[in-house]
Amino acid sequence: MSGRPRLGDILVKKNLISPEKIEEALRIQTGGNRRLGYILIKMGLITDDQLLEALSDQNEIPLVDIEKEFSKNASRILPRYLCRKYSVLPISLSENNVLTLAMVNPLDTEAIDDIDHYTGLLVQPKLASQRDISHAISMHIPFTLRDIIQPLLYSRFAQVITTIAILFIFATCYYIYQDIQLEKFGTESIMGPTTVYNNHSLMVGVEEKGTISLIGHGPYSKGFYSVVFDNTEGLKQFIMNKQNHFTEKQFRWLMWLSTEKLPKKLSAG
Repeated sequence: MSGRPRLGDILVKKNLISPEKIEEALRIQTGGNRRLGYILIKMGLITDDQLLEALSDQNEIPLVDIEKEFSKNASRILPRYLCRKYSVLPISLSENNVLTLAMVNPLDTEAIDDIDHYTGLLVQPKLASQRDISHAISMHIPFTLRDIIQPLLYSRFAQVITTIAILFIFATCYYIYQDIQLEKFGTESIMGPTTVYNNHSLMVGVEEKGTISLIGHGPYSKGFYSVVFDNTEGLKQFIMNKQNHFTEKQFRWLMWLSTEKLPKKLSAG
């Protein structure tokens, strides 16, 4: 409204403050982005309630008595985090999808547009103090899971991006877990009558009749191993005797294999 009266003129007209004090506050305001009303309150020249009445007259937006006008059917329209973000409180919902909204700044078009979009309702702003809105949020707006997550945006695009990001994180964790498992346990495959375990450049084959073959390369030994054992204990004894031929990872894997896997396979055979 380009023709709306200035806040200072309204306060002077109401005999709440002198023109000289308005000029003093305007000089303090110069060079900053603080609102005149905020400065006047900080200077102790007007009260919160006096400022609200003046703003209501200036913008032709009615004051709302939250405790008298609040309706329980409005308590779950907006999550608490969004109420605090914009310093607003849903007051009531009419049959025509009009949401009466108490606001510290009823001229905040960004807040009104976002709440329109979030709720799908038509916002009708009314004026209330920061103190009354903050108190009413704590008293009337329930704390929900949405207030823990606190999404920064709630457009469809943002929801899709958030979902993709979460799936990517889970996928990354899954593949890291798979790599760790592969590093620790290697692979297991069945080739006809033989079960083959493979890890760290070593391969252990277990035949149905109980014969065990160790094939591969220990970096601290000469050439490749190709050794056959009649039972698991023979393999384990060989590993212990040749421990210094293997890397630490190879040795740990062979000991785990001979202790945890092979006895079960042999007993099943």
